[in-house]
Amino acid sequence: MVDPALLKSLAFYDDLSDAMIDRLASIAEIREYKEGDFLNKHRRGAKFFYNILDGEISLEFESLTGKIVRLETIVAGGAIGFSSLIEMEEKTYLSDARAISPTRVLRFLASEMALLFYQDFELGFLIMRRIAKIAKRRLMYRTHPIPQILSI
Repeated sequence: MVDPALLKSLAFYDDLSDAMIDRLASIAEIREYKEGDFLNKHRRGAKFFYNILDGEISLEFESLTGKIVRLETIVAGGAIGFSSLIEMEEKTYLSDARAISPTRVLRFLASEMALLFYQDFELGFLIMRRIAKIAKRRLMYRTHPIPQILSI
Protein backbone atom coordinates (compact mmCIF):
# COMPACT_ATOMS: atom_id res chain seq x y z
CA MET A 1 0.00 0.00 0.00
CA VAL A 2 1.17 3.50 -0.80
CA ASP A 3 -0.05 6.92 0.25
CA PRO A 4 -2.97 7.89 -2.05
CA ALA A 5 -1.44 11.38 -2.31
CA LEU A 6 1.31 9.83 -4.42
CA LEU A 7 -1.22 8.70 -7.04
CA LYS A 8 -3.00 12.05 -6.86
CA SER A 9 0.29 13.76 -7.74
CA LEU A 10 0.36 11.94 -11.11
CA ALA A 11 -1.60 13.34 -14.08
CA PHE A 12 -2.32 9.73 -15.13
CA TYR A 13 -4.93 9.56 -12.33
CA ASP A 14 -6.49 13.03 -12.77
CA ASP A 15 -9.90 11.67 -13.82
CA LEU A 16 -10.30 9.35 -10.84
CA SER A 17 -12.34 9.93 -7.68
CA ASP A 18 -10.72 9.79 -4.26
CA ALA A 19 -12.36 6.40 -3.63
CA MET A 20 -10.89 5.01 -6.86
CA ILE A 21 -7.44 6.32 -5.99
CA ASP A 22 -7.70 4.80 -2.50
CA ARG A 23 -8.47 1.36 -4.00
CA LEU A 24 -5.53 1.61 -6.41
CA ALA A 25 -3.20 2.84 -3.65
CA SER A 26 -4.10 -0.25 -1.61
CA ILE A 27 -2.57 -2.55 -4.26
CA ALA A 28 0.41 -0.38 -5.29
CA GLU A 29 3.99 -0.76 -4.17
CA ILE A 30 7.07 1.40 -4.64
CA ARG A 31 10.04 -0.24 -6.32
CA GLU A 32 13.50 1.13 -7.07
CA TYR A 33 15.76 0.15 -9.96
CA LYS A 34 19.40 0.95 -10.61
CA GLU A 35 20.67 2.17 -13.96
CA GLY A 36 20.76 -0.82 -16.31
CA ASP A 37 18.13 -2.86 -14.44
CA PHE A 38 15.25 -4.25 -16.49
CA LEU A 39 11.69 -3.72 -15.29
CA ASN A 40 10.44 -6.13 -17.93
CA LYS A 41 11.70 -8.00 -20.98
CA HIS A 42 10.27 -8.41 -24.47
CA ARG A 43 8.10 -11.53 -24.88
CA ARG A 44 8.24 -12.37 -21.18
CA GLY A 45 5.05 -12.71 -19.16
CA ALA A 46 3.41 -9.33 -18.65
CA LYS A 47 2.37 -9.21 -15.00
CA PHE A 48 2.99 -5.63 -13.91
CA PHE A 49 1.86 -2.11 -14.75
CA TYR A 50 4.12 0.80 -13.74
CA ASN A 51 3.98 4.55 -13.20
CA ILE A 52 7.38 6.25 -13.28
CA LEU A 53 7.92 8.45 -10.21
CA ASP A 54 11.58 9.41 -10.71
CA GLY A 55 14.18 8.54 -13.32
CA GLU A 56 13.99 7.41 -16.93
CA ILE A 57 13.04 4.16 -18.64
CA SER A 58 14.14 3.20 -22.13
CA LEU A 59 11.65 1.12 -24.13
CA GLU A 60 13.83 -1.03 -26.40
CA PHE A 61 13.85 -4.07 -28.62
CA GLU A 62 16.48 -6.08 -30.43
CA SER A 63 16.43 -5.63 -34.22
CA LEU A 64 16.88 -8.49 -36.67
CA THR A 65 20.56 -7.52 -36.92
CA GLY A 66 20.98 -7.85 -33.15
CA LYS A 67 21.24 -4.11 -32.52
CA ILE A 68 19.32 -2.67 -29.54
CA VAL A 69 16.89 -0.01 -30.78
CA ARG A 70 15.43 2.56 -28.39
CA LEU A 71 11.78 3.17 -29.19
CA GLU A 72 11.13 5.84 -26.60
CA THR A 73 12.33 7.21 -23.29
CA ILE A 74 9.65 7.36 -20.59
CA VAL A 75 10.23 9.94 -17.86
CA ALA A 76 8.67 10.72 -14.48
CA GLY A 77 4.90 10.84 -14.77
CA GLY A 78 4.84 8.28 -17.58
CA ALA A 79 3.41 4.78 -17.54
CA ILE A 80 4.55 1.44 -18.95
CA GLY A 81 3.38 -2.16 -18.89
CA PHE A 82 0.12 -1.68 -20.80
CA SER A 83 0.37 -5.23 -22.16
CA SER A 84 -0.30 -6.54 -18.66
CA LEU A 85 -3.79 -5.00 -18.69
CA ILE A 86 -4.91 -5.91 -22.21
CA GLU A 87 -7.12 -8.99 -22.46
CA MET A 88 -5.11 -11.41 -24.58
CA GLU A 89 -4.57 -15.16 -24.36
CA GLU A 90 -0.88 -14.75 -23.66
CA LYS A 91 0.10 -11.48 -22.04
CA THR A 92 3.68 -10.63 -22.95
CA TYR A 93 5.56 -7.35 -23.01
CA LEU A 94 6.12 -5.81 -26.44
CA SER A 95 9.53 -4.33 -25.60
CA ASP A 96 12.24 -4.30 -22.96
CA ALA A 97 11.96 -1.61 -20.30
CA ARG A 98 15.40 -0.71 -18.94
CA ALA A 99 16.24 1.94 -16.36
CA ILE A 100 18.70 4.43 -17.86
CA SER A 101 19.06 6.31 -14.58
CA PRO A 102 18.21 5.43 -10.98
CA THR A 103 14.44 4.99 -11.13
CA ARG A 104 11.58 4.80 -8.66
CA VAL A 105 8.19 3.47 -9.77
CA LEU A 106 4.74 2.59 -8.56
CA ARG A 107 4.21 -1.05 -9.46
CA PHE A 108 0.84 -2.76 -9.68
CA LEU A 109 0.19 -6.46 -10.13
CA ALA A 110 -2.02 -6.48 -13.23
CA SER A 111 -4.28 -9.27 -11.94
CA GLU A 112 -5.11 -7.13 -8.89
CA MET A 113 -5.85 -4.13 -11.11
CA ALA A 114 -8.10 -6.29 -13.32
CA LEU A 115 -10.03 -7.41 -10.25
CA LEU A 116 -10.60 -3.77 -9.28
CA PHE A 117 -11.76 -3.05 -12.85
CA TYR A 118 -14.34 -5.86 -12.66
CA GLN A 119 -15.54 -4.55 -9.30
CA ASP A 120 -15.76 -0.96 -10.60
CA PHE A 121 -16.37 -0.70 -14.34
CA GLU A 122 -16.01 3.08 -14.31
CA LEU A 123 -12.52 2.78 -12.82
CA GLY A 124 -11.59 0.24 -15.49
CA PHE A 125 -12.99 2.45 -18.23
CA LEU A 126 -11.13 5.56 -17.04
CA ILE A 127 -7.79 3.75 -16.74
CA MET A 128 -8.15 2.02 -20.11
CA ARG A 129 -9.20 5.30 -21.77
CA ARG A 130 -6.01 6.93 -20.42
CA ILE A 131 -3.95 3.97 -21.67
CA ALA A 132 -5.59 4.19 -25.12
CA LYS A 133 -4.67 7.89 -25.40
CA ILE A 134 -1.06 7.21 -24.44
CA ALA A 135 -0.83 4.18 -26.75
CA LYS A 136 -2.18 6.26 -29.66
CA ARG A 137 0.39 8.99 -29.01
CA ARG A 138 3.21 6.46 -28.84
CA LEU A 139 2.07 4.77 -32.04
CA MET A 140 1.93 8.11 -33.85
CA TYR A 141 5.38 9.02 -32.51
CA ARG A 142 6.89 5.72 -33.61
CA THR A 143 5.32 5.61 -37.08
CA HIS A 144 5.45 9.32 -38.00
CA PRO A 145 8.80 9.08 -39.88
CA ILE A 146 7.62 6.13 -42.00
CA PRO A 147 5.71 8.16 -44.67
CA GLN A 148 8.75 10.41 -45.09
CA ILE A 149 11.02 7.42 -45.64
CA LEU A 150 8.63 5.85 -48.15
CA SER A 151 8.46 9.07 -50.18
CA ILE A 152 12.24 9.17 -50.77
